[in-house]
Amino acid sequence: MKKALMIGLLFLGFTVNAQQSSYFTKYRTLADSLECAYGIPADVMLAVAYIESGGGTSKVAKNLNNHFGIVGSCNYEVSKYKSRYKYFTSIENSYQGFCNLVASKKFYTGLKGTTNKDKWVRSIAATGYAADANLWSNTVIGIIKKYGK
Repeated sequence: MKKALMIGLLFLGFTVNAQQSSYFTKYRTLADSLECAYGIPADVMLAVAYIESGGGTSKVAKNLNNHFGIVGSCNYEVSKYKSRYKYFTSIENSYQGFCNLVASKKFYTGLKGTTNKDKWVRSIAATGYAADANLWSNTVIGIIKKYGK
């Protein structure tokens, strides 16, 4: 029984790792282009999107193209879903929406173009992006360390 449980946990860990890695690979080019445009590290965008969308598998990500859990208008006629989360016409627009949201924050001008990913994540969390800023920051930073450049 213990052996079967251990094998199951190892398989689950491998599946999650593969999913994270493929998510980063799939959206790397998009995040890199937005890093050039906004000065926000691509790894920060990718890790936040991964955490907030369950690697692109959450209902909000699938139905609303919202990979960041951004709250806002959900056009029911277009999306066919009632939600407190914002509907985006594409995943690319979701990433751009996140960048616009971050760019509207006071800390943005001081961090724009810097590569201190820990500081970026903690600054985003400090604006109320996550309910538990410390846990969220540590999780995002852990994902960056494991899958970032």
